[in-house]
Amino acid sequence: MKLSAVSTAVAGALVLSSAAHADLVTVLCTGTGAGRNVNVTHGTTTANVFAGQLRLTLTNSTGQNVNGLWTSFCTELSQFIYINGAAQTYQVLPVSDLPIPGAGMGSTRANAVARMFASAAGTQYGTNADLAAAFQIAVWEITMDFDGTAGSINIGAGTFKGNNLTAAIQSNLTALFAAASNLSGAQSTILGIGNSTYQDQLLDVSTFIPAPGAVALLGLAGLVGARRRK
Repeated sequence: MKLSAVSTAVAGALVLSSAAHADLVTVLCTGTGAGRNVNVTHGTTTANVFAGQLRLTLTNSTGQNVNGLWTSFCTELSQFIYINGAAQTYQVLPVSDLPIPGAGMGSTRANAVARMFASAAGTQYGTNADLAAAFQIAVWEITMDFDGTAGSINIGAGTFKGNNLTAAIQSNLTALFAAASNLSGAQSTILGIGNSTYQDQLLDVSTFIPAPGAVALLGLAGLVGARRRK
C-alpha cells in the first residue's frame, strides 16, 4: 500500500538531525485501525492510499516520556511507515517542526491541526471509518495548504487534493475544516515524532496516560490527569 504503506520490508538508512539535542523514542507500527482507501493527489503524484488510524508502540523514550500504545495520524505523503517492520528511532518534536526533512509546517498549520484534534474530541479514534479517513485527509490538507484563512482550504485544489471522496467523508471534512480555520478555537496538546527517512506522526498528548510505572518519569506537565484514549 503506497504512502501509508503496509509492508514488512524496511529499507534505507536512518538519519536524524540534531539527535544529540532531541528527545528520542523507538517506534514500531503494529497495524492500522479505522479508515478508508482513498485516491489522492500530492503534487504531481496521484495514488490510492490508506487514510486513517495507525497503531504505534513507543518504547525507550528519552527525556519526555511517551512510552505506550498510541493511535496516530501522519503528516506527510512522501514517505512510508512499515507495519511490523523493524522498529525505528524517531525524534520527539513540536508539531510545527514536522515534517522532516524540511522547514516544517510552522505554527499556523500546527495550531490548526491542534484545533481539529480538540474539535474531534477523541471521536477520530473510534470505529467510524469515514470519520477516521476524513481526519487523516484533513491533516494532510492543513499541513500542506493552509495559510491561516478558510479560503486556503480546498480539497480540490492546491498541493494536496482528495479525489472522488464519498459524501460521508466530505461531510466530516466540512466540520473538521471549520474547526481548523476557527482561529479562536480550543486546541489539544499535540506532539510530533519525526524521522527523516520514515513517515512522521502526530501524538495526541491530551488523551494519553503513559505505561504503568512510568508516571514518575513524566517530563510534560498535565499528563497525569489526562484521560486514557478510547
